[in-house]
Amino acid sequence: MSKSKKITKKVDSFISKLNNRTIVIIAFIAVMGGLLLISYDYLKGKKDMAYQKVSISLYSETADNTPQNIEASEEPEEEPYKPTPNPNGYLGILTIDKINLQQGFYDKNNEHNNVSENLTFLSPSNYPDEKNGNVILVAHSGVTRIAYFRNLYQLKVGDTAKIEYKGHLYTYKIDNIYNETKDGNVTVYRDTTKQTLTMITCTKNDNTKQTIYIAYLESIK
Repeated sequence: MSKSKKITKKVDSFISKLNNRTIVIIAFIAVMGGLLLISYDYLKGKKDMAYQKVSISLYSETADNTPQNIEASEEPEEEPYKPTPNPNGYLGILTIDKINLQQGFYDKNNEHNNVSENLTFLSPSNYPDEKNGNVILVAHSGVTRIAYFRNLYQLKVGDTAKIEYKGHLYTYKIDNIYNETKDGNVTVYRDTTKQTLTMITCTKNDNTKQTIYIAYLESIK
Protein backbone atom coordinates (compact mmCIF):
# COMPACT_ATOMS: atom_id res chain seq x y z
CA MET A 1 0.00 0.00 0.00
CA SER A 2 1.35 3.35 -0.96
CA LYS A 3 2.04 6.09 1.52
CA SER A 4 -0.65 8.35 0.04
CA LYS A 5 -3.27 5.66 0.42
CA LYS A 6 -2.31 5.16 4.09
CA ILE A 7 -2.69 8.89 4.74
CA THR A 8 -6.04 8.96 2.99
CA LYS A 9 -7.23 6.00 5.05
CA LYS A 10 -6.15 7.69 8.29
CA VAL A 11 -7.94 10.89 7.30
CA ASP A 12 -11.08 8.94 6.46
CA SER A 13 -10.88 7.16 9.83
CA PHE A 14 -10.41 10.48 11.68
CA ILE A 15 -13.33 12.05 9.86
CA SER A 16 -15.46 9.01 10.64
CA LYS A 17 -14.57 9.23 14.34
CA LEU A 18 -15.20 12.99 14.31
CA ASN A 19 -18.56 12.49 12.65
CA ASN A 20 -19.52 9.86 15.24
CA ARG A 21 -18.50 12.21 18.09
CA THR A 22 -20.43 15.07 16.52
CA ILE A 23 -23.48 12.88 16.20
CA VAL A 24 -23.19 11.88 19.88
CA ILE A 25 -22.85 15.53 20.97
CA ILE A 26 -25.77 16.60 18.82
CA ALA A 27 -27.86 13.73 20.14
CA PHE A 28 -26.93 14.64 23.74
CA ILE A 29 -27.87 18.29 23.17
CA ALA A 30 -31.13 17.24 21.56
CA VAL A 31 -31.99 14.95 24.49
CA MET A 32 -31.14 17.63 27.09
CA GLY A 33 -33.09 20.22 25.13
CA GLY A 34 -36.07 17.92 25.02
CA LEU A 35 -35.87 17.27 28.76
CA LEU A 36 -35.66 20.98 29.51
CA LEU A 37 -38.60 21.68 27.25
CA ILE A 38 -40.67 18.95 28.89
CA SER A 39 -39.69 20.23 32.36
CA TYR A 40 -40.61 23.80 31.43
CA ASP A 41 -43.99 22.72 30.09
CA TYR A 42 -44.59 20.65 33.24
CA LEU A 43 -43.67 23.45 35.63
CA LYS A 44 -45.61 25.99 33.62
CA GLY A 45 -48.59 23.69 33.73
CA LYS A 46 -48.28 23.43 37.52
CA LYS A 47 -48.07 27.19 37.83
CA ASP A 48 -51.08 27.75 35.62
CA MET A 49 -53.02 25.15 37.58
CA ALA A 50 -52.31 26.93 40.84
CA TYR A 51 -53.61 30.20 39.45
CA GLN A 52 -56.64 28.43 38.11
CA LYS A 53 -57.42 26.94 41.50
CA VAL A 54 -57.25 30.34 43.12
CA SER A 55 -59.40 31.90 40.45
CA ILE A 56 -61.98 29.14 40.70
CA SER A 57 -62.04 29.39 44.46
CA LEU A 58 -62.61 33.14 44.42
CA TYR A 59 -65.23 32.84 41.72
CA SER A 60 -67.04 30.10 43.65
CA GLU A 61 -67.16 32.21 46.81
CA THR A 62 -68.60 35.11 44.84
CA ALA A 63 -71.07 32.88 43.08
CA ASP A 64 -72.30 31.35 46.35
CA ASN A 65 -73.18 34.81 47.65
CA THR A 66 -75.07 35.90 44.52
CA PRO A 67 -78.89 35.96 44.91
CA GLN A 68 -80.70 33.47 42.71
CA ASN A 69 -83.65 35.65 41.73
CA ILE A 70 -84.01 39.05 40.15
CA GLU A 71 -85.83 40.69 43.06
CA ALA A 72 -83.23 39.60 45.62
CA SER A 73 -80.39 40.85 43.42
CA GLU A 74 -81.61 44.41 43.63
CA GLU A 75 -79.56 46.25 46.25
CA PRO A 76 -81.62 48.09 48.87
CA GLU A 77 -81.40 51.84 48.78
CA GLU A 78 -78.83 53.22 51.17
CA GLU A 79 -80.43 55.02 54.07
CA PRO A 80 -79.43 58.66 54.42
CA TYR A 81 -77.18 59.52 57.32
CA LYS A 82 -79.06 60.80 60.36
CA PRO A 83 -76.81 62.38 63.03
CA THR A 84 -77.04 60.91 66.52
CA PRO A 85 -78.44 63.33 69.12
CA ASN A 86 -75.53 64.91 71.01
CA PRO A 87 -76.85 66.64 74.15
CA ASN A 88 -73.50 66.26 75.94
CA GLY A 89 -71.66 68.39 73.41
CA TYR A 90 -69.24 65.67 72.31
CA LEU A 91 -66.65 66.52 69.69
CA GLY A 92 -67.41 63.21 68.01
CA ILE A 93 -69.27 59.95 68.55
CA LEU A 94 -67.66 56.54 67.99
CA THR A 95 -69.96 53.71 66.90
CA ILE A 96 -68.94 50.07 66.43
CA ASP A 97 -72.02 48.05 65.54
CA LYS A 98 -70.37 44.66 65.94
CA ILE A 99 -69.85 45.17 69.68
CA ASN A 100 -72.85 47.45 70.27
CA LEU A 101 -70.65 50.38 71.21
CA GLN A 102 -71.72 53.99 70.83
CA GLN A 103 -69.81 56.51 72.90
CA GLY A 104 -68.87 60.14 72.47
CA PHE A 105 -65.52 61.82 73.09
CA TYR A 106 -64.56 65.39 73.87
CA ASP A 107 -62.02 67.72 72.32
CA LYS A 108 -58.38 67.51 73.41
CA ASN A 109 -58.48 70.39 75.88
CA ASN A 110 -61.86 69.58 77.42
CA GLU A 111 -61.72 68.78 81.15
CA HIS A 112 -63.75 65.61 80.54
CA ASN A 113 -61.33 64.31 77.94
CA ASN A 114 -59.69 61.74 80.20
CA VAL A 115 -59.65 57.98 80.46
CA SER A 116 -61.28 58.07 83.91
CA GLU A 117 -64.52 59.47 82.48
CA ASN A 118 -64.72 58.91 78.75
CA LEU A 119 -63.01 57.79 75.61
CA THR A 120 -59.81 59.81 75.48
CA PHE A 121 -58.97 61.79 72.35
CA LEU A 122 -55.17 61.84 72.63
CA SER A 123 -53.41 65.17 72.13
CA PRO A 124 -51.19 63.94 69.24
CA SER A 125 -54.38 63.13 67.32
CA ASN A 126 -55.62 64.82 64.18
CA TYR A 127 -59.28 65.56 63.59
CA PRO A 128 -61.26 63.23 61.31
CA ASP A 129 -61.40 65.78 58.47
CA GLU A 130 -57.62 66.34 58.36
CA LYS A 131 -55.98 64.87 55.26
CA ASN A 132 -53.92 61.76 56.07
CA GLY A 133 -54.49 62.44 59.78
CA ASN A 134 -54.78 59.97 62.64
CA VAL A 135 -57.64 59.98 65.16
CA ILE A 136 -56.29 58.25 68.30
CA LEU A 137 -58.84 57.06 70.88
CA VAL A 138 -57.98 55.36 74.16
CA ALA A 139 -60.24 53.70 76.73
CA HIS A 140 -60.19 51.11 79.49
CA SER A 141 -61.12 47.48 79.01
CA GLY A 142 -62.40 45.28 81.82
CA VAL A 143 -65.74 45.27 83.66
CA THR A 144 -66.07 48.76 85.11
CA ARG A 145 -68.59 51.35 83.96
CA ILE A 146 -65.92 53.33 82.13
CA ALA A 147 -64.47 50.29 80.34
CA TYR A 148 -65.81 51.47 76.99
CA PHE A 149 -63.36 49.25 75.09
CA ARG A 150 -64.19 46.10 77.07
CA ASN A 151 -65.34 44.25 73.94
CA LEU A 152 -62.81 45.63 71.49
CA TYR A 153 -61.02 42.25 71.58
CA GLN A 154 -63.89 40.80 69.53
CA LEU A 155 -62.95 42.90 66.51
CA LYS A 156 -61.05 41.42 63.59
CA VAL A 157 -59.38 42.74 60.47
CA GLY A 158 -62.11 43.85 58.07
CA ASP A 159 -64.55 45.01 60.75
CA THR A 160 -65.70 48.61 60.67
CA ALA A 161 -65.92 51.53 63.08
CA LYS A 162 -67.64 54.87 62.51
CA ILE A 163 -67.10 58.39 63.80
CA GLU A 164 -69.69 61.14 63.64
CA TYR A 165 -67.99 64.51 63.41
CA LYS A 166 -69.31 67.92 62.36
CA GLY A 167 -72.36 66.52 60.62
CA HIS A 168 -70.52 63.82 58.69
CA LEU A 169 -70.15 60.07 59.18
CA TYR A 170 -66.61 58.69 58.73
CA THR A 171 -66.44 54.93 58.21
CA TYR A 172 -63.15 53.12 58.85
CA LYS A 173 -62.15 49.51 58.17
CA ILE A 174 -59.71 47.71 60.47
CA ASP A 175 -56.52 46.82 58.63
CA ASN A 176 -54.16 45.70 61.40
CA ILE A 177 -54.28 44.58 65.05
CA TYR A 178 -51.15 44.11 67.15
CA ASN A 179 -49.95 44.06 70.76
CA GLU A 180 -47.25 46.01 72.57
CA THR A 181 -45.79 45.92 76.05
CA LYS A 182 -47.64 48.19 78.45
CA ASP A 183 -44.96 50.70 79.44
CA GLY A 184 -46.72 54.03 79.01
CA ASN A 185 -45.75 54.39 75.37
CA VAL A 186 -47.31 53.11 72.17
CA THR A 187 -45.78 52.87 68.72
CA VAL A 188 -48.41 53.37 66.04
CA TYR A 189 -47.62 51.62 62.78
CA ARG A 190 -49.80 53.00 59.98
CA ASP A 191 -49.87 54.13 56.38
CA THR A 192 -49.32 57.86 56.69
CA THR A 193 -50.86 58.45 53.26
CA LYS A 194 -54.29 57.41 54.59
CA GLN A 195 -56.73 58.90 57.06
CA THR A 196 -56.57 56.64 60.07
CA LEU A 197 -58.46 55.69 63.20
CA THR A 198 -56.28 54.19 65.94
CA MET A 199 -57.89 52.60 69.00
CA ILE A 200 -55.84 51.53 72.02
CA THR A 201 -56.81 49.51 75.08
CA CYS A 202 -55.45 46.87 77.47
CA THR A 203 -55.06 43.38 76.04
CA LYS A 204 -57.70 40.96 77.27
CA ASN A 205 -56.40 38.54 79.95
CA ASP A 206 -52.90 40.05 79.82
CA ASN A 207 -52.12 42.94 82.15
CA THR A 208 -48.66 43.40 80.63
CA LYS A 209 -49.85 44.15 77.09
CA GLN A 210 -51.92 46.69 75.23
CA THR A 211 -53.64 46.14 71.90
CA ILE A 212 -53.62 48.61 69.02
CA TYR A 213 -56.28 48.60 66.29
CA ILE A 214 -55.42 50.40 63.03
CA ALA A 215 -58.32 51.29 60.73
CA TYR A 216 -58.30 53.28 57.48
CA LEU A 217 -61.01 55.57 56.14
CA GLU A 218 -63.40 53.90 53.71
CA SER A 219 -66.08 56.50 53.17
CA ILE A 220 -67.56 59.82 54.28
CA LYS A 221 -71.24 60.74 54.32
